[in-house]
Amino acid sequence: MGNESLYLDFELNDNGHIDPFVKDEDDLGLQELIPRILQERNNFADITEKALFDEIESLGASKTVDKGLGEINESESRALASNSTEQETLSEKFNIQKLDLTRNINNALNETSLSLDFVSLLVASVKPNIAKNTMSPHLQKLIKPYSLNSDRLAKEEVGTLQKDTVRSTKIGHGWKTEANSKIRDLFKQSSENLTTQVKKENKYWNMICLVWSNDEALFRMRDPVNNARAIGVKYGYGDSGSDFQDKGLALFRKNVQTGEVSFHPLSNIGNKLGAKTYRYVRVRILSRIDSDFMLTGQSVFDYKYKKSSHDIINDIEMARFFLFEEDLFYQISREATFLLSYNVSVSANKVSIETENEIIEFENVLYDEANEEELENYYQNVSSVSSINNKKCQLILIYLKLMLCCFYRYNLKLKQKVPTSLTKWKQSNSHPLILRPLMGNIRHNKYLDEVNEILVNLAQQFNLDPTVKLEKYTSLDGKSSNPFKRSIEIPNSIFTWTVQNQNGNVLNVVISVTSNEVFVDLITKLTVTRFDSSKTFSSNVNGVNVLQNDYYDAGDLKESLEWLICDFNSS
Repeated sequence: MGNESLYLDFELNDNGHIDPFVKDEDDLGLQELIPRILQERNNFADITEKALFDEIESLGASKTVDKGLGEINESESRALASNSTEQETLSEKFNIQKLDLTRNINNALNETSLSLDFVSLLVASVKPNIAKNTMSPHLQKLIKPYSLNSDRLAKEEVGTLQKDTVRSTKIGHGWKTEANSKIRDLFKQSSENLTTQVKKENKYWNMICLVWSNDEALFRMRDPVNNARAIGVKYGYGDSGSDFQDKGLALFRKNVQTGEVSFHPLSNIGNKLGAKTYRYVRVRILSRIDSDFMLTGQSVFDYKYKKSSHDIINDIEMARFFLFEEDLFYQISREATFLLSYNVSVSANKVSIETENEIIEFENVLYDEANEEELENYYQNVSSVSSINNKKCQLILIYLKLMLCCFYRYNLKLKQKVPTSLTKWKQSNSHPLILRPLMGNIRHNKYLDEVNEILVNLAQQFNLDPTVKLEKYTSLDGKSSNPFKRSIEIPNSIFTWTVQNQNGNVLNVVISVTSNEVFVDLITKLTVTRFDSSKTFSSNVNGVNVLQNDYYDAGDLKESLEWLICDFNSS
């Protein structure tokens, strides 16, 4: 058999009655037409639009050939024209049925997708991974996978209709009761979650308000770790006049579980979080004993402040205290680099000042709260010799801190002034006077001892009166009573020595011991005046200026005085 096809012409039925069991293909619905097409064509994939048009044309041509076997007359010509019109009508009808078929296929696909999503939602409560693979992406975004559930009902024997009705009613009531119970539990759980979240937020903002009420400077910032919004605190001394590289910034981080606020200082490089190590300044004095230097004094770690009942406040105060200690050692090290030629040595964590019989050390010590013995100097205070200079070390440390505070105040006043070229120059060129005044006063006392020794030796050498009058720190007379301003005054002391020879002449020697802006150099200003007699000296008349000169070395001063007295005694 080839591709023969059978066609039933209803017009050939001569009795005029339509067989009810034989239906016209044009009157068939889609439910009957599609199975028949599948039976004839086997597969929709083999049906194309071109093949259908070719088949229709071949059917029309075959009818025309059959009718052409007889005699063609005018009526048959009209029949051919009507046949072409019929073909156009069939084409339009085919297009309409094609659109209808496409619409029904789309509806079937949509219904199938919805059925698959419904089944996937039912399966999701038991097998979530399989359900996610068959669930549409749109449904996954809008509906939770566990939002639909199903239960299996045990099959029971069929009873009477009344029993089935009662059982169905009970099952419905059970489902409603279970649904209400689940909804109640969900609302209860949501309420508990909201209550817990409110408590966390309340605790967080209460701690933030507590810090704010402690007069701390708060600001908004981003968390360097996750770029989340956060609140920071500025605990440094920038607003007090400090120009230290560490601005004293910290981050408040919220604990997700409890809502508590934790304090995290930021590093001065890039404002990143890191492990913050606390250090403090310790002053030590080593004295020469039997040609060796022994520890004779050490300052105590003094961290006294009003402790709060809240840890967050204590953390801020502790960070502020150690930031000041860090700034203090930084300024000491910075100033010591300009004093290396004056027996000052600088290392990473220590600055040493060496005098004739003592060494003063400024150490940057790592803070260890557990080591109380080191903080309280328990091991050192075992004898009076080892702790003889403890008070001196403590006073030096207090002096250094006060001088740094004085520098802060000076900088703050400069910032508050009208910006001019002079104030800008002072802001960029001002340095704290912390170590230089301390060294200058220590060395000044040493220079006074040297000059006094020179005068005593000369008096013994020439059999003169060794009485020497010393006026210390005459530069402070009439100056301001502010101790900070007095501390940065260049020290100046005056020796007065009166020498009388055999002829009754009087030589008045005045030596002014002072320094320059470095504070540590020796400058002696010698002024010698000669009087003819004690009477003229007492009345301070007719005095002759013999010598007036400045000396920068004690040896030169000694030689000049020795020559002067020799000449005076020989005259």
